[in-house]
Amino acid sequence: MSIITLSGEAPKQHSSAHKEFTASWWNKETLRDWLHADGGFMPCIGGNLAAALLYFLLGLAVGHYFAAYGLFPAPIWLPSSVAVVAAMLGGWRFFPGLFLGSFLINYGYFESSFFVAGLISLTNALGPILAIDLMRRWRGERSLFSTFAGIVAFILCAVILHPAITAGGGTLALNLGGVVDPAWDPDILFKTWTSWWLCDSGGTLSFAPCLLLWLDAERGPEETPRPLQRHERLVWVIVAAIVIGLFVAPPAHFALFATLPFLLVVPLSWIALSTSLRAAYTLVSLASVIAMAATAAGVGPFHAPVTINPLQMAGVLIVLFTMTVLTIVALFRERRAAEEATRAKSMLLATASHDLRTPLNAIIGFADLLRTPTRQMLTLERVREYANDIHSSGSLLLGLIDEILDHAKIEAGKREIEPQFIDATGIAAACLDLLSGRAAGKQVSLAVKAQGANALFVDELAMRQILLNLVGNAVKFTEAGGSVEVRLAIRADGGGVVEVADTGVGMSDEELAQVLLPFEQAGSTRQRQGGTGLGLTIVLRLVEMHGGRLSISSAPGQGTTVRLSFPAAPRAIVGTDARRT
Repeated sequence: MSIITLSGEAPKQHSSAHKEFTASWWNKETLRDWLHADGGFMPCIGGNLAAALLYFLLGLAVGHYFAAYGLFPAPIWLPSSVAVVAAMLGGWRFFPGLFLGSFLINYGYFESSFFVAGLISLTNALGPILAIDLMRRWRGERSLFSTFAGIVAFILCAVILHPAITAGGGTLALNLGGVVDPAWDPDILFKTWTSWWLCDSGGTLSFAPCLLLWLDAERGPEETPRPLQRHERLVWVIVAAIVIGLFVAPPAHFALFATLPFLLVVPLSWIALSTSLRAAYTLVSLASVIAMAATAAGVGPFHAPVTINPLQMAGVLIVLFTMTVLTIVALFRERRAAEEATRAKSMLLATASHDLRTPLNAIIGFADLLRTPTRQMLTLERVREYANDIHSSGSLLLGLIDEILDHAKIEAGKREIEPQFIDATGIAAACLDLLSGRAAGKQVSLAVKAQGANALFVDELAMRQILLNLVGNAVKFTEAGGSVEVRLAIRADGGGVVEVADTGVGMSDEELAQVLLPFEQAGSTRQRQGGTGLGLTIVLRLVEMHGGRLSISSAPGQGTTVRLSFPAAPRAIVGTDARRT
């Protein structure tokens, strides 16, 4: 059996033969769900402990290494990237874990006083959460690394604002705690804040995107799963070997040696464009850490005689690598999105010319039979039959036009949603009633299975459209005697889960890879049914507009399960609307 996860949580697995079919290269669904800390008390505790432990261990390694070379603070503070990733995955839920990890490293390893360690840890936890919260309010749930505007938002909030808050808190703590002498000296204040800001900013920029991409917390929906080809892996390994070789070599005595690392931006850009952003940024993170560690140890090209400030050169290299890779990929994706939009318009014309013409021809043909004199008078039964055919063709035509218009409205950003608490069970039952005639004609049974109260915080009209599309598709591809079931549940954090499961024909890996693309339909030519191929695309867009996640589990001959996960309602309205529902 195969799984495709287009936007977040994985579906429930029903067989040990499940094979993940996502843009990820390793099975991380359980880890990501655990780190999201939205599945109840135990995942929340586990996520906080994982964040605290990773923050502490990474801080211990970085602090110990750079302290051995007399560098304090460290020129690059990698735990800041852990804080940003935790803030993006769990927000305020990870405040205890971030505070604990920072307190352990500051109080236990750096031997700061209880007050100083506590104040530093407070801002180390608040800084990334506040910055990411602002970024989410600005950008919503849209992917950061797919557009240039998203890159700008990430840089301004995660790389600039977050370190500014943590640096401010750290500088304040050192002065209030009497660590700095003389205290409150403007020059010392500025130097302390700047050094702190630079090391947190460098740590975030060099490592946070890599973690986010590997956890699939930030992934453009247009990415298609593809393993690295042999020549691509070879290039990756060669570039990694060159990086290691350059920075473990002793300083050379010719000026051009210091410029050699900057030439690596060319193969890095090629890897980003030809393989994936994740592969490229993994190499960027590796190069950044190696460059800073080797430069601090006194080896590598930045210790050439012409270099005045080796650590500053290493910092410039990190900024160049990260910004080049992120910007090139974002601009390339924007161009590809524009090309896809043009292709979609062409596909629309091609689809409309065939799918719209077929029911129109039927309507015209049957209408001609009714209005053209024939040798024999048409019986009432024959007239009723023609009228039913005209009605069916007209309904099909209306459905096709509605799908095309809905898709165009969503893609143009004109579709708006107004989430509120709704009776999910009642709406699901109403949708099944609308489709009961079609299901009865195919001898397919319909059912709703709800677990407890089901007050979903979604847009009611969008929810009806989602269920009608999913259940309609399930009925369409389910053989006689099969069944379609709608399952509803509320997670411990208040978010909703909706599943539509059928016992139909199912889909293969190749079909799963295409099924959510506009104008694509699964199944062989014999099995294909009427439609534009926009239904699942519309469902995906509507779910994403809610900030939700969609996943599909399927296998040939074993049915399909579509799982939708919606976020919980904002705390401000839970106490009012929930009671009214």
